[in-house]
Amino acid sequence: MEMVTMYNTAHGDKLPKEPQLKELSFRDFKYNKRMPTIFKDFRLPKQKSIVHVMKDFWLQKKHPDFLVRIGQHSFPCDRLVLMVYIDQVRRNKDKLELQLPEKFVKPEVFELLYRWMTNQEPLLKRPGIVNLLIAADYLNIRQLSSQIWACLDPISGFAEHQAIQVAMDATPLREMSQLHYMMLQRIQYSFLIFVSTVEFLALPIESVSALFSSNDIRINSEAEVFYAAIRWLNYEWPSRKNFALQLMEKVRLSRLPTKLLQMLESPVGDTRVDRIIQLPVVKALIEKGNFDQIATDLDDGTGWYREIYEIFDVTLVPPRRFICHDLAPYHEPKPESPDQVFAYKDFLRYLGLLQTLPLDTLQLLEQPL
Repeated sequence: MEMVTMYNTAHGDKLPKEPQLKELSFRDFKYNKRMPTIFKDFRLPKQKSIVHVMKDFWLQKKHPDFLVRIGQHSFPCDRLVLMVYIDQVRRNKDKLELQLPEKFVKPEVFELLYRWMTNQEPLLKRPGIVNLLIAADYLNIRQLSSQIWACLDPISGFAEHQAIQVAMDATPLREMSQLHYMMLQRIQYSFLIFVSTVEFLALPIESVSALFSSNDIRINSEAEVFYAAIRWLNYEWPSRKNFALQLMEKVRLSRLPTKLLQMLESPVGDTRVDRIIQLPVVKALIEKGNFDQIATDLDDGTGWYREIYEIFDVTLVPPRRFICHDLAPYHEPKPESPDQVFAYKDFLRYLGLLQTLPLDTLQLLEQPL
């Protein structure tokens, strides 16, 4: 049976008339409180930190707006990055260029410096430490300077032989004198190996004096310090002749083996030694070292003996930190043995042996108490 729709029965092909409705806005549901509260508020999810977004933007290097010039080199940079770290850029907000002196900021150092600014954790190799520190100090980037000094701290694992190399890098740089002397004071077990090198011979008198003043250098005998002074003075004799007194004052002559100290009051038959110990100023030091040694040996520990020291101007010096290397031709189980007599040629022979051994040879020796 054929079904007839309601529409067909009403008006044929015409649609029924729509009932009359009042005009109502969707917002009226909210105002009349007929909208579920769950749809009342919503939040956009947090995206990447703006810092990370900006870092990615800077690393793309597509839109630099500042130019750093160093000599013939130009470095496109982001001005905002430089403003964070460099006072000169912050003070001159209307400038879009900065000329830096190559003496203080080398081109290769600026590349490393800018990578550090953009938080790329650049690898700092030992040969670049001094120049990076110079640049950081010149630009007054204290945070970077502090980080470099922290890297140079022995606690961070900065080895003794690396300290020597940094000291050498800083030698010709007046503005790095503090770093130079600080690194020299780190020398302990490497002292004798260092004395065997040309870098030791090239040191200025101030540096050698500072090195010889250290209580921490490790030696088999104080005579090694004496012969190290002979070696340095002879390297550019006679231009270094005038430094003999200044250097020998740093040698603790009263700590030399007794027999050797007595022998040095007369020529020993080696021109390299004799021309130095026969200098009047050095001869006087050796005589005083002999007297000081006798005075301290006779010290019975009573309080009045200190008055003798005062009257006769006896100089009391602490011993160095000794090692006992059995490969030294003059090796003695007791380093301060008064009979430990050896010649300058024996010392040079020992230095030659050290030149063939690993850098940490003396450091690996069992430490005597």
